[in-house]
Amino acid sequence: MVSLYVKKGDCRRLLTPVDPDDRLSEPPANQGFSELQEVTFQGPAGLDWQLLVDDAPLKQVDENSGEWKWTPGFYAGEVDVEMRDADDKSVRKWRLDVYPDPNKVSHEVFQQMLKEILCYNPALAIGQEPAQRQFGALDESDNLIIEFYRLRSRAEQIDRSLAAVIREPVQTLRSHRHLTLPHLVRRADRQSARAALRQPVLLAIAGVLPREQVSFTQPPVVDTPAVEYHYDNPANRCLFYMLQQLQRRCSKLMKELQEDVEKENPSETETALAPRWPVWEEELGQLDQCLKRASRQLPFRDVTRPEMTAAGLNAVAAHPLYAQFWRVGWEALRRRGIAGTELVDWLPLNPTWGIYERWCFVKMSQWVKQLVKQLFPEMNWSDPSDTTKEYQRLEGKSEAGNMVRLQFQKTFRNTKGEKNEFWSISNERRPDIVLDWTIGNNTGFMIFDSKYTKNVLNKVETAHIYNDSLRMYHRRPAASILLVPATSDASWLEKQNFIAENRVGVLPLHPDLEPPQWFEDWVRDIVSRQPT
Repeated sequence: MVSLYVKKGDCRRLLTPVDPDDRLSEPPANQGFSELQEVTFQGPAGLDWQLLVDDAPLKQVDENSGEWKWTPGFYAGEVDVEMRDADDKSVRKWRLDVYPDPNKVSHEVFQQMLKEILCYNPALAIGQEPAQRQFGALDESDNLIIEFYRLRSRAEQIDRSLAAVIREPVQTLRSHRHLTLPHLVRRADRQSARAALRQPVLLAIAGVLPREQVSFTQPPVVDTPAVEYHYDNPANRCLFYMLQQLQRRCSKLMKELQEDVEKENPSETETALAPRWPVWEEELGQLDQCLKRASRQLPFRDVTRPEMTAAGLNAVAAHPLYAQFWRVGWEALRRRGIAGTELVDWLPLNPTWGIYERWCFVKMSQWVKQLVKQLFPEMNWSDPSDTTKEYQRLEGKSEAGNMVRLQFQKTFRNTKGEKNEFWSISNERRPDIVLDWTIGNNTGFMIFDSKYTKNVLNKVETAHIYNDSLRMYHRRPAASILLVPATSDASWLEKQNFIAENRVGVLPLHPDLEPPQWFEDWVRDIVSRQPT
């Protein structure tokens, strides 16, 4: 059996593989990995071996060396590793637990941020990075990556359950009539008797008519009732419906993921889909072929139409093999599912900086809502955790016309001189968080931009650009604040006097830190201030 070692500095250790026979428990995750920290894998030597990290093949350090170098990108979570042989067949798999960069946030803080995002709106955490996490039953969502991971994780179960259905298909009886020679008749009814009375040959045999008056050129036949087994029943129609839905999902994913790969723009801070696409395309093709083969076999080839009916669902539920295929197919197809307590899926996360951006929005949503409620308790709030489509905006309104909004990644477009509500006098900008308000005659807005780094000196220019270029109607931002996960390397940018004077600065923000009281008082004063 193939073994895989990881070498980091002078330390070398054996990785614990995933047990392919243990489908009940979660595979062990090997620890000791961190984002942006390079490690060396050591395995069998030779060009016949391929090592894939999240389906993307690594290049050997030297020809036939059996060593592969790997540097995790900007992500944290559990990552799948696979060894393949010369026939491109999977030999063994491992799971690695990648921690966030300890210079930015600890593992515990990162997990706390994830937990708060999932409580607020799980859709915010989903991305396309190799790092994965378990999710449960979700709100409405339409995401190709989620759909692919759901379908892929159940491909083997779909194959096994389909094979079981084909081995033992459900048959039902149906009545029909056929013509039978008189000596072969086993059962007759009134229709048989009426049909016989219209045949002179049968009447002659029965002695009702004289034989010399009847021509015996053709053998007599009797119209008799019979029953036969068939597959065109509600249960098989129901399963045929599920089979076709799975085929459609495969075709859709192959087409739309291919389009996404072709128009993908390379990024230094996000993991591309292109290196992983060949393996994904192969797996989708294999599942598609499996479904097509099944559709050409009994019972599906004898089913006249796919349909989902109450009778069909009852019959499926009463049959263990049919119920298993239906359950697995539904789990693979469902569009709901990343919230709740029941953990059923491993889905890809956003990059670590993306998680921090979204957590900042969650934190600021809670903070702004609490702050404004103290000033204007009469406001009614729309909670973005109630609907996935509106997760990017928190809004409070009162009957008097007062309004406070917090928007995530609001786009400020260059409108060529036209003063829209939100616009940019230069290039298109998209700050992470925009807080705006209309309180009586007091209208304004403030910018918060998340920076997943401690080295903020080369990032402060972003705040200056936002201050100079972004507008709400004719107004400039009241301030542009950078949010960082740890105390920065320029602490003077975090001082109260500096921010109040320059309307630009830095604010450390992570689960163990609340905005300082002076900052809360300052924002409250700006929002509630009446113009003179």
